Amino acid sequence: MAIPLTVIGGFLGAGKTTLLNNLLAQDTGLRFAVVVNDFGELAVDGDLLAAHGGDTVTLANGCICCTMGDDLLLTLMQLIRRPDPPEHILVEASGIADPRPIADIAVRHAGLSRDAVVVLADAALVEETAADQYAGDTIRRQLAAADLIILNKCDLLDDYDQNEVRQWLAAQAPNAAIVKARQAQVPADLLLGVGLGDKAADERGHAHHNHDYGHGDAFRAVSFKLTQALDKAAFEAFVAGLPKSILRAKGIIRLRDRPGHWVFQLVGRRHELYPAETPSPENNLVFLGTPEMPDEAALRALLGQV
Repeated sequence: MAIPLTVIGGFLGAGKTTLLNNLLAQDTGLRFAVVVNDFGELAVDGDLLAAHGGDTVTLANGCICCTMGDDLLLTLMQLIRRPDPPEHILVEASGIADPRPIADIAVRHAGLSRDAVVVLADAALVEETAADQYAGDTIRRQLAAADLIILNKCDLLDDYDQNEVRQWLAAQAPNAAIVKARQAQVPADLLLGVGLGDKAADERGHAHHNHDYGHGDAFRAVSFKLTQALDKAAFEAFVAGLPKSILRAKGIIRLRDRPGHWVFQLVGRRHELYPAETPSPENNLVFLGTPEMPDEAALRALLGQV
Protein backbone atom coordinates (compact mmCIF):
# COMPACT_ATOMS: atom_id res chain seq x y z
CA MET A 1 0.00 0.00 0.00
CA ALA A 2 1.22 3.51 -0.81
CA ILE A 3 2.44 5.51 2.19
CA PRO A 4 0.41 8.68 2.90
CA LEU A 5 2.38 11.93 2.88
CA THR A 6 1.13 14.96 4.80
CA VAL A 7 2.69 18.39 4.32
CA ILE A 8 2.57 20.89 7.19
CA GLY A 9 3.13 24.46 6.03
CA GLY A 10 2.59 28.02 7.14
CA PHE A 11 4.55 31.22 7.62
CA LEU A 12 7.28 31.67 10.21
CA GLY A 13 5.93 31.57 13.75
CA ALA A 14 2.46 30.28 12.83
CA GLY A 15 2.82 27.22 15.09
CA LYS A 16 4.08 24.38 12.90
CA THR A 17 6.40 23.05 15.62
CA THR A 18 3.62 23.00 18.19
CA LEU A 19 1.18 21.33 15.80
CA LEU A 20 3.66 18.61 14.91
CA ASN A 21 4.52 17.85 18.51
CA ASN A 22 0.84 17.82 19.49
CA LEU A 23 0.13 15.41 16.65
CA LEU A 24 2.94 13.06 17.60
CA ALA A 25 1.80 13.08 21.22
CA GLN A 26 -1.63 11.70 20.28
CA ASP A 27 -2.32 7.98 20.38
CA THR A 28 -2.78 7.38 16.65
CA GLY A 29 -1.23 3.92 16.54
CA LEU A 30 0.80 5.04 13.52
CA ARG A 31 4.55 4.78 13.02
CA PHE A 32 5.63 8.15 11.61
CA ALA A 33 8.65 9.37 9.71
CA VAL A 34 9.16 13.12 10.01
CA VAL A 35 11.15 15.05 7.41
CA VAL A 36 12.29 18.51 8.49
CA ASN A 37 14.75 21.13 7.26
CA ASP A 38 16.85 23.64 9.13
CA PHE A 39 15.72 26.73 7.25
CA GLY A 40 12.82 27.35 9.61
CA GLU A 41 12.34 27.08 13.34
CA LEU A 42 11.26 23.45 13.68
CA ALA A 43 12.95 21.50 16.46
CA VAL A 44 11.14 18.27 17.24
CA ASP A 45 11.70 16.91 20.70
CA GLY A 46 13.79 13.73 20.31
CA ASP A 47 12.15 11.94 23.22
CA LEU A 48 8.72 12.56 21.76
CA LEU A 49 9.70 11.01 18.42
CA ALA A 50 11.33 8.06 20.15
CA ALA A 51 8.14 7.38 22.08
CA HIS A 52 6.36 6.90 18.76
CA GLY A 53 9.05 4.66 17.32
CA GLY A 54 9.55 7.06 14.44
CA ASP A 55 12.39 8.53 12.46
CA THR A 56 13.28 12.15 11.85
CA VAL A 57 15.32 13.18 8.84
CA THR A 58 16.81 16.66 8.63
CA LEU A 59 17.43 18.30 5.26
CA ALA A 60 20.16 20.86 5.79
CA ASN A 61 19.96 22.61 2.45
CA GLY A 62 17.49 25.37 3.12
CA CYS A 63 13.99 25.64 1.69
CA ILE A 64 12.92 22.15 0.63
CA CYS A 65 10.38 23.37 -1.92
CA CYS A 66 13.28 24.82 -3.92
CA THR A 67 15.68 21.87 -3.67
CA MET A 68 13.25 18.96 -3.49
CA GLY A 69 14.37 17.58 -6.85
CA ASP A 70 17.35 15.98 -5.13
CA ASP A 71 17.42 15.70 -1.36
CA LEU A 72 13.73 15.44 -0.50
CA LEU A 73 12.90 12.92 -3.21
CA LEU A 74 15.95 10.85 -2.29
CA THR A 75 14.99 10.93 1.39
CA LEU A 76 11.43 9.82 0.65
CA MET A 77 12.65 6.97 -1.54
CA GLN A 78 14.98 5.79 1.22
CA LEU A 79 12.08 5.78 3.68
CA ILE A 80 9.82 3.83 1.32
CA ARG A 81 12.45 1.18 0.63
CA ARG A 82 13.24 0.41 4.25
CA PRO A 83 12.50 -3.16 5.41
CA ASP A 84 10.07 -1.69 7.94
CA PRO A 85 8.84 1.50 6.25
CA PRO A 86 6.82 4.15 8.11
CA GLU A 87 3.04 4.05 7.99
CA HIS A 88 2.78 7.81 7.46
CA ILE A 89 5.29 10.49 6.41
CA LEU A 90 5.07 14.05 7.70
CA VAL A 91 6.99 16.77 5.86
CA GLU A 92 7.38 20.08 7.68
CA ALA A 93 7.87 22.78 5.06
CA SER A 94 9.90 25.84 5.95
CA GLY A 95 8.11 29.06 6.80
CA ILE A 96 8.74 30.49 3.33
CA ALA A 97 8.01 27.34 1.32
CA ASP A 98 5.13 26.70 -1.03
CA PRO A 99 3.70 23.36 0.18
CA ARG A 100 1.93 22.50 -3.08
CA PRO A 101 4.93 21.18 -5.08
CA ILE A 102 6.05 19.18 -2.05
CA ALA A 103 2.68 17.42 -1.84
CA ASP A 104 2.72 16.88 -5.61
CA ILE A 105 5.66 14.50 -5.21
CA ALA A 106 3.22 11.96 -3.79
CA VAL A 107 1.01 12.28 -6.85
CA ARG A 108 3.88 11.39 -9.15
CA HIS A 109 5.29 8.45 -7.19
CA ALA A 110 3.47 5.12 -6.89
CA GLY A 111 4.95 4.42 -3.44
CA LEU A 112 3.31 7.51 -1.95
CA SER A 113 -0.22 8.84 -1.67
CA ARG A 114 -0.97 12.54 -1.29
CA ASP A 115 -2.55 13.26 2.05
CA ALA A 116 -3.72 16.70 3.18
CA VAL A 117 -1.75 19.92 2.87
CA VAL A 118 -2.19 21.49 6.32
CA VAL A 119 -1.34 25.19 6.58
CA LEU A 120 -1.22 27.13 9.83
CA ALA A 121 -2.19 30.79 9.99
CA ASP A 122 -1.43 33.15 12.88
CA ALA A 123 -4.83 34.62 13.75
CA ALA A 124 -3.34 37.89 14.98
CA LEU A 125 -0.89 38.46 12.11
CA VAL A 126 -1.95 36.63 8.95
CA GLU A 127 -3.86 39.50 7.32
CA GLU A 128 -1.15 42.02 8.16
CA THR A 129 1.59 39.73 6.85
CA ALA A 130 -0.38 38.99 3.68
CA ALA A 131 -0.44 42.73 2.95
CA ASP A 132 3.36 43.01 3.27
CA GLN A 133 5.08 43.70 -0.05
CA TYR A 134 7.74 41.08 0.63
CA ALA A 135 5.91 38.32 2.51
CA GLY A 136 2.43 38.73 1.07
CA ASP A 137 2.86 36.58 -2.03
CA THR A 138 4.29 33.73 0.05
CA ILE A 139 1.39 33.84 2.50
CA ARG A 140 -1.22 33.77 -0.26
CA ARG A 141 0.45 30.88 -2.09
CA GLN A 142 0.60 28.87 1.13
CA LEU A 143 -3.08 29.45 1.89
CA ALA A 144 -4.13 28.68 -1.69
CA ALA A 145 -2.35 25.31 -1.47
CA ALA A 146 -4.15 24.25 1.71
CA ASP A 147 -6.72 21.50 2.07
CA LEU A 148 -6.99 22.37 5.75
CA ILE A 149 -6.14 25.71 7.38
CA ILE A 150 -5.49 25.83 11.11
CA LEU A 151 -6.39 29.31 12.33
CA ASN A 152 -4.03 29.22 15.27
CA LYS A 153 -3.57 31.48 18.31
CA CYS A 154 -7.26 32.31 18.46
CA ASP A 155 -6.82 33.09 22.15
CA LEU A 156 -5.21 36.37 21.03
CA LEU A 157 -8.46 37.65 19.47
CA ASP A 158 -12.05 38.11 20.58
CA ASP A 159 -14.88 36.28 18.82
CA TYR A 160 -15.65 39.15 16.45
CA ASP A 161 -12.06 39.41 15.22
CA GLN A 162 -11.74 35.62 14.95
CA ASN A 163 -14.75 35.50 12.66
CA GLU A 164 -13.43 38.38 10.57
CA VAL A 165 -10.11 36.61 10.01
CA ARG A 166 -11.92 33.37 9.24
CA GLN A 167 -14.00 35.10 6.55
CA TRP A 168 -10.84 36.61 5.06
CA LEU A 169 -9.19 33.16 4.96
CA ALA A 170 -12.27 31.66 3.31
CA ALA A 171 -11.93 34.23 0.54
CA GLN A 172 -8.25 33.35 0.05
CA ALA A 173 -8.84 29.58 0.04
CA PRO A 174 -12.51 28.84 -0.76
CA ASN A 175 -11.95 25.08 -1.06
CA ALA A 176 -10.14 24.64 2.25
CA ALA A 177 -11.62 23.65 5.57
CA ILE A 178 -10.81 26.14 8.34
CA VAL A 179 -10.33 25.08 11.96
CA LYS A 180 -9.92 27.46 14.86
CA ALA A 181 -7.29 26.41 17.40
CA ARG A 182 -5.36 27.51 20.44
CA GLN A 183 -1.77 26.37 20.82
CA ALA A 184 -2.28 24.25 17.67
CA GLN A 185 -4.43 21.71 19.52
CA VAL A 186 -6.18 19.75 16.75
CA PRO A 187 -7.29 16.08 16.80
CA ALA A 188 -5.23 13.77 14.60
CA ASP A 189 -8.31 12.54 12.74
CA LEU A 190 -8.71 15.99 11.20
CA LEU A 191 -5.09 16.09 10.05
CA LEU A 192 -4.40 12.57 8.80
CA GLY A 193 -5.90 9.85 6.67
CA VAL A 194 -7.12 11.72 3.58
CA GLY A 195 -5.39 9.15 1.41
CA LEU A 196 -5.72 6.22 3.81
CA GLY A 197 -8.78 3.97 3.79
CA ASP A 198 -10.55 3.05 6.99
CA LYS A 199 -9.84 -0.63 6.25
CA ALA A 200 -6.17 -0.07 7.00
CA ALA A 201 -7.04 1.76 10.18
CA ASP A 202 -9.33 -1.05 11.27
CA GLU A 203 -6.60 -3.62 10.68
CA ARG A 204 -4.42 -1.74 13.14
CA GLY A 205 -7.22 -1.89 15.69
CA HIS A 206 -7.91 1.82 15.61
CA ALA A 207 -11.32 2.06 13.99
CA HIS A 208 -12.95 5.47 14.30
CA HIS A 209 -15.89 5.57 16.68
CA ASN A 210 -16.89 8.89 18.23
CA HIS A 211 -13.53 9.63 19.81
CA ASP A 212 -13.19 11.74 22.91
CA TYR A 213 -10.57 14.10 21.55
CA GLY A 214 -9.87 15.98 24.76
CA HIS A 215 -10.50 19.29 22.97
CA GLY A 216 -13.55 20.37 24.89
CA ASP A 217 -16.55 21.16 22.72
CA ALA A 218 -14.52 22.40 19.75
CA PHE A 219 -15.10 19.31 17.58
CA ARG A 220 -17.73 16.66 17.04
CA ALA A 221 -17.63 13.23 15.45
CA VAL A 222 -20.49 11.17 14.03
CA SER A 223 -20.11 7.65 12.65
CA PHE A 224 -22.56 5.03 11.49
CA LYS A 225 -22.70 1.79 9.53
CA LEU A 226 -24.30 1.50 6.12
CA THR A 227 -26.69 -1.38 5.45
CA GLN A 228 -27.36 -0.75 1.76
CA ALA A 229 -25.33 -0.07 -1.36
CA LEU A 230 -25.50 3.54 -2.56
CA ASP A 231 -26.19 5.12 -5.92
CA LYS A 232 -22.98 6.86 -7.03
CA ALA A 233 -24.67 9.96 -8.46
CA ALA A 234 -26.81 10.34 -5.34
CA PHE A 235 -23.77 9.93 -3.10
CA GLU A 236 -21.82 12.55 -5.07
CA ALA A 237 -24.77 14.93 -4.67
CA PHE A 238 -24.85 14.20 -0.94
CA VAL A 239 -21.14 15.03 -0.64
CA ALA A 240 -21.50 18.23 -2.66
CA GLY A 241 -24.27 19.36 -0.32
CA LEU A 242 -22.43 18.80 2.95
CA PRO A 243 -22.17 21.99 5.03
CA LYS A 244 -18.83 23.65 5.77
CA SER A 245 -19.24 22.65 9.41
CA ILE A 246 -18.10 19.16 8.31
CA LEU A 247 -14.33 19.42 8.09
CA ARG A 248 -13.41 15.79 7.39
CA ALA A 249 -15.23 12.69 6.32
CA LYS A 250 -14.09 9.20 5.41
CA GLY A 251 -15.30 5.67 5.13
CA ILE A 252 -15.86 2.61 2.98
CA ILE A 253 -19.02 2.16 0.95
CA ARG A 254 -20.61 -0.14 -1.62
CA LEU A 255 -22.02 1.27 -4.86
CA ARG A 256 -24.97 -0.30 -6.64
CA ASP A 257 -23.48 -0.17 -10.13
CA ARG A 258 -19.82 -0.74 -9.24
CA PRO A 259 -18.33 -4.00 -7.92
CA GLY A 260 -16.30 -4.18 -4.73
CA HIS A 261 -15.87 -1.58 -1.99
CA TRP A 262 -14.94 2.07 -2.39
CA VAL A 263 -12.90 4.30 -0.09
CA PHE A 264 -14.32 7.78 0.48
CA GLN A 265 -12.19 10.65 1.78
CA LEU A 266 -13.04 14.34 2.20
CA VAL A 267 -11.12 17.30 3.59
CA GLY A 268 -12.55 20.77 3.13
CA ARG A 269 -14.28 20.75 -0.25
CA ARG A 270 -11.89 18.23 -1.82
CA HIS A 271 -13.01 14.63 -1.88
CA GLU A 272 -11.91 11.33 -3.39
CA LEU A 273 -13.69 8.06 -4.13
CA TYR A 274 -11.43 5.18 -5.15
CA PRO A 275 -11.49 1.36 -5.07
CA ALA A 276 -10.53 -0.30 -1.79
CA GLU A 277 -7.58 -2.66 -2.10
CA THR A 278 -9.36 -5.39 -0.16
CA PRO A 279 -13.04 -5.94 0.68
CA SER A 280 -14.27 -4.61 4.00
CA PRO A 281 -16.53 -6.64 6.29
CA GLU A 282 -18.44 -3.46 7.12
CA ASN A 283 -19.52 -0.29 5.33
CA ASN A 284 -19.30 2.82 7.42
CA LEU A 285 -18.89 6.58 7.28
CA VAL A 286 -17.24 8.94 9.75
CA PHE A 287 -17.80 12.70 9.85
CA LEU A 288 -15.77 15.17 11.90
CA GLY A 289 -16.49 18.84 12.28
CA THR A 290 -17.56 21.74 14.43
CA PRO A 291 -20.40 21.56 16.99
CA GLU A 292 -22.76 22.98 14.34
CA MET A 293 -22.42 19.93 12.06
CA PRO A 294 -25.55 17.78 11.44
CA ASP A 295 -26.23 14.89 13.80
CA GLU A 296 -26.45 11.24 12.76
CA ALA A 297 -30.17 11.34 12.02
CA ALA A 298 -29.81 14.36 9.74
CA LEU A 299 -26.87 12.83 7.88
CA ARG A 300 -28.68 9.53 7.40
CA ALA A 301 -31.71 11.37 6.07
CA LEU A 302 -29.61 13.34 3.61
CA LEU A 303 -28.00 10.09 2.46
CA GLY A 304 -31.28 8.22 2.23
CA GLN A 305 -30.13 5.72 4.90
CA VAL A 306 -32.78 6.30 7.54
